[in-house]
Amino acid sequence: MTSTAHRREHVLDFIVDHGSATVARLSAELDLPDASVRRYLDQLVGAGLVTDRLVRQTTGRPYRLYSATDSGVRDRRDHSEGLAARLVAQIAGERSRLERITEGLAEQLAADHRAEVPADAPLEERVASTVVALRGEGILDEWRRTADGFAMHNHGCPYRSAADNSDCVCESDRRAIEKLLGVDVTQSGSLAQGDPCCEFIVRTPTAAPSGRKGNGA
Repeated sequence: MTSTAHRREHVLDFIVDHGSATVARLSAELDLPDASVRRYLDQLVGAGLVTDRLVRQTTGRPYRLYSATDSGVRDRRDHSEGLAARLVAQIAGERSRLERITEGLAEQLAADHRAEVPADAPLEERVASTVVALRGEGILDEWRRTADGFAMHNHGCPYRSAADNSDCVCESDRRAIEKLLGVDVTQSGSLAQGDPCCEFIVRTPTAAPSGRKGNGA
C-alpha cells in the first residue's frame, strides 16, 4: 500500500474515532498540509466513505465538517466476521440446530440467486451462471471443465473466521450451489482446511447403460 493510501486511511480513522473533523483539525492532528488533507477528503467523499456539511457560525466564516458514512465506519470497524465466528461457535455443539441453520442458510442464498441461473439450461451454462451469481458473494471465483464434469473454485474465503470454527458455512455454500445447479455437488478442497482453494466438483450425469430398458418398454 502506498504512503498516500496510508495517510488517507489515517484521515478516515481519525474521523471515525472522533465522530467528525474539520480540515484544520485533521491537518494539525495528523501533521499534514491542508492541501493534502483536502485531497484525501475529496477522495473519501468520492468513495462514499465520508460526507461533509457546511456549518455556519454567528461570527466568522462558515466551515465544512466531515463525518464518516455508514460505509466509512464499516470500512474501518467491520467486526461482523468475528461476531459470526462467535455465533457459530455457540451453536456448533447443538447438531440438530446447526443442521437446520445450515440448510436455512443454503436455501436463503439459493433463493437470492435462483433467478440468475436458468433451470432448463444445459449443465455447463448453469455452472457458468452459478459462478457469476455467487462471485459477488465471495463464494466462487471461476470454473473449469474436468474429465468427468466441472470444478468450481474460490481463492479467498469470505468468512474465514467462521469457517475455522465450524464446517457449517462451507456446507451451506455447497448445498446452495447444489440447489442452484439441480445436481449433486461435492467439496474436494477447503481453504479452512489448509487447501490452496475451495473446490466444488460437479460430475456430468452418465447415460444409462446400453441394454437397459426404459419404463414401460
